[in-house]
Amino acid sequence: MSTTDDNKTIARTFYDAYNGSDLQGAFDTYISQDLINHTNGGAMNRDMWMGSDLAAKTAIPEQTMTILGQAADGDTVYTHWVLEGTFSTGELFGMPANGNMTRLEAVAVDVIRDGQIVEHNAIGDISGFMGALAGN
Repeated sequence: MSTTDDNKTIARTFYDAYNGSDLQGAFDTYISQDLINHTNGGAMNRDMWMGSDLAAKTAIPEQTMTILGQAADGDTVYTHWVLEGTFSTGELFGMPANGNMTRLEAVAVDVIRDGQIVEHNAIGDISGFMGALAGN
């Protein structure tokens, strides 16, 4: 397996963890402590990203992450994914659970070095996702 294939496998394994019960473990294994996160204008560091996604996993416990496509160029991996589920538990981003179906489709651009994602950017339909959470 080439380095490019290894990097694709690392990214895929990380995103597949959204379907399992150990998302925290996936962050610990695959996301560098020194992550540079460009998502949302760079407003979220590693801990904020992890906290946000763990909160979403709690509020949308049966969420499914589907990888629609993936490409790589050296240490940069592009992963097109969709995350779907029912907002059924507790609260998320200040909104109470309402039973609505949610869907977030995005492309993640991850730079991988030494087996970990060291730089991340995700471009997706956040407004559509937040609208579904709010019941719009």
